[in-house]
Amino acid sequence: MIYPTWINQFYSVFFIVGSFITYVQSDVPRPRGVSLSKAPLYSPTKDFTCFDGTITIPFSYVNDDYCDCFDGSDEPGTSACLNGFFHCTNAGHRPLNIPSSRVNDGVCDCCDGTDEYASGETCVNSCEELGREARAEAQRMAELYKAGSHLRLELIEKGNAKRNEMAEQLQQLEKDKAEAVQLKDEKENLKNMLEAKENEALKVYREAEEQEKQRKAEEEKQKSIKEALEHFNKYDTNHDDVLTMDEIIAAQVFDKDHNGNLESEELTYFFGENESVDKETFVTTTWSLLKPLLMVKDGLFKPVEEHEELEQEDADEAAGDLDTEYPGQDDEASDLDLPQDDTEEQEQEAEAEHGNVYDEETQKLVDEATEARRQHTDAERTVREIEANIRKIQQNLEKDYGLQQEFATLDGECWEYEDKEYVYKLCVFQKVTQKSKNGGAEVGLGNWGEWAGGDQNKYAIMKYTNGVSCWNGPSRMTTVHISCGLETKLLSVTEPFRCEYKMELSTPAACDESSPSAQHSSHDEL
Repeated sequence: MIYPTWINQFYSVFFIVGSFITYVQSDVPRPRGVSLSKAPLYSPTKDFTCFDGTITIPFSYVNDDYCDCFDGSDEPGTSACLNGFFHCTNAGHRPLNIPSSRVNDGVCDCCDGTDEYASGETCVNSCEELGREARAEAQRMAELYKAGSHLRLELIEKGNAKRNEMAEQLQQLEKDKAEAVQLKDEKENLKNMLEAKENEALKVYREAEEQEKQRKAEEEKQKSIKEALEHFNKYDTNHDDVLTMDEIIAAQVFDKDHNGNLESEELTYFFGENESVDKETFVTTTWSLLKPLLMVKDGLFKPVEEHEELEQEDADEAAGDLDTEYPGQDDEASDLDLPQDDTEEQEQEAEAEHGNVYDEETQKLVDEATEARRQHTDAERTVREIEANIRKIQQNLEKDYGLQQEFATLDGECWEYEDKEYVYKLCVFQKVTQKSKNGGAEVGLGNWGEWAGGDQNKYAIMKYTNGVSCWNGPSRMTTVHISCGLETKLLSVTEPFRCEYKMELSTPAACDESSPSAQHSSHDEL
């Protein structure tokens, strides 16, 4: 009866002893697959509680190749739990946590080979060699960061100087704007005053001009009535003041298509549904429809379609001449989009009509008003130019150039990278483009968006978005991954996903010895 008890005690001791491994260079006994930091959680003198706190089991159940805990914490040294983790000590190199499912799977995941203790696989302990290589790389990176940090300090100094300079420029521009606005207002007041005098002086000429227009209009009206009556009397052969259908047909002038036949559509066009037309209706209605037809017949008038085509050809030729004479005109004026003074246009037209026949005093007022309009337009342009410069500087001051302005001097600078097919260009804080080596236009791969490095190192990644849309796809975008380097240059460009590009950029601006990247590179190996 006592044998089962002794046997149970024996197996208990066996599992407790078997579950403990004292690793090299460590005097802390702990279950296989447990890190040094978690060793206190595995005490052989008391029951084990799963990390998630769900259950407590006898310590002998730890690493017994049976998964008791839902979080897999009871089997760190076996592959029993799919969601567990095995800790590789990797003495001489970096420790590593691997999924416990890889334990004893015949593949050496730990450089010290401890994950394959029962698979029969012979793993070479390469930790020392890997550690030496890692330490050499860490030393190289530490030296790189040290050398780059001096260059970074220079960039910080220049960046802060640039920011201070922009702030001073903004302050000066605000003063310039106030003065320019005041001058513009003065010029506007002067313009309004002189235009009032001009308008008063021109009132006599305009009234006379209006009277002349009315006289000419009445003269043209009477002339048209006279022509209409002459043609009516010509067609009214029986002189009864009514054109009958027989007289209309006999006149042979209402044949619009000149086919020799007077068709119903043509009669309707000239006379509506009437079979005759009296003198008054002919003068007020029919004559305006007939006169152009007679003018075409006499060669005095061209059809609208032909006339418009000739005008368009002349306009195209004139535009071509302008393009030839003035290639690449400066676009600055068009960018400002200043409206032309309507009053000035009207005045120029008035002068053209009058042929500068004003009396000396009136002409002087016109000249003074014209000069006032010109000065006011110049003052408006100056204000808009200053406002454009203010907006540009304000936008730059609002940009995030890094915690110490280390990236400020890169703004607007461009770097290129070539592969077999394309030339890529990165203009920092502005845009990313791609151009085929076979020619063609640049394709936008994104415009400056934001820093996207995350909480650990915000300034490790730049994001450029809203590029040109792919064919049947999204808009192109680019992420720029920034690393420490002694010079700023593009190292590589790839397209890991369709329409999504990745650039590697090295720059001294990223050589911050206090950054997580630098700290990781200089971490001492075990």
